[in-house]
Amino acid sequence: MSSKHRLTRSFRTLSALLYILNIAVSIHFTMRGRYLDILVGILITLVCLVMLCVAIEAPTPVVSRLENSKIGESFFTFRGRYIVDLLISLFLFGMGIWGIVVGVLTLFLIFGIRFLGVKQPDAFNEIFRLGIESESMTDSYTLEGTYDTEGTER
Repeated sequence: MSSKHRLTRSFRTLSALLYILNIAVSIHFTMRGRYLDILVGILITLVCLVMLCVAIEAPTPVVSRLENSKIGESFFTFRGRYIVDLLISLFLFGMGIWGIVVGVLTLFLIFGIRFLGVKQPDAFNEIFRLGIESESMTDSYTLEGTYDTEGTER
């Protein structure tokens, strides 16, 4: 097995484990019994379940339905996953000490995947897909976080 495949498999496994931890913390948070705690815990649990399906690319019916939906297809791009993971982290920070711990771990994973994209673009492209918004834009988004505007007029 090539190092690229090991690296992508490692990041997928870490993502899956982290989403499972996020779900455990969210369910524990709902046990406090207050209305907003229950509501936030259930919402974060559902989002983490969707992201877990995206990370492991299973079960097939759920993944194919997400791929074919307008909103769901962004979960397979780096920008979409980054935004969702950032929102999950922010909500986890309000869930006590364990929420802070897994929220920080989620942020570290986001930045680890970003580092992977800079150092190993092939492995990065194996984890994520190019989004439709990237294909239709005249400016191309680079991994350094800047916009390449050569040849375009504003």
